[in-house]
Amino acid sequence: MIETRRYFDRRARAFDRVYARPRRLRLGPWQGRALAAEVVAGGEAPSVLDVGCGPGRVGEAVLASGAVSYVGVDVSPRMLALARSRLGGDRRVELLEGHFLELELAGPFDIVLALGLFEYVSEPPLAAEWLRARCSSKLVASFTRWDWVKGPPRRLAYAVHRLPVRDYDTHDVVDLLTQAGFDRVEVVQDGRRGFHVVAAIGGAG
Repeated sequence: MIETRRYFDRRARAFDRVYARPRRLRLGPWQGRALAAEVVAGGEAPSVLDVGCGPGRVGEAVLASGAVSYVGVDVSPRMLALARSRLGGDRRVELLEGHFLELELAGPFDIVLALGLFEYVSEPPLAAEWLRARCSSKLVASFTRWDWVKGPPRRLAYAVHRLPVRDYDTHDVVDLLTQAGFDRVEVVQDGRRGFHVVAAIGGAG
């Protein structure tokens, strides 16, 4: 976790710029932000937990879409500093520093977000179970897929910082989330280098 925190501390402003506007080669974060806002807008003033909340760009979008409350969690103090500068004046917001698996959070939350999270977790089943235990309606999550153009240099870049990364395919993700207790898993925004899913519980539409 220490290496993960250092990596994102160093790159907090760069990640913030990625979310600021859509970029042709980095559409994934923008698409995830838009999907999260869409799912929140389809609910009835839902409570939202955002694991790996980063600089607050996603939080900004879901609050504008009608979230009644928003809890953001991140391991990076500098990411959270940016999030506080963006969201700190909103009484609906609570921002927490730490590794999500080590936090005890009151819940459950209507909607749980895990955007840019699963590629860095060491134990995906444990992470999926933790998220399911705190979700009462829907999970919105992103996953990277191996790509022969981007994959090798990406792996090398992360290896330099001693930060392992993980890639997924859609079948494994459906199995992962189903085994964690989600009833329906829909793959959306399926691209060559990654995809998003919306996983629902019970009768959540």
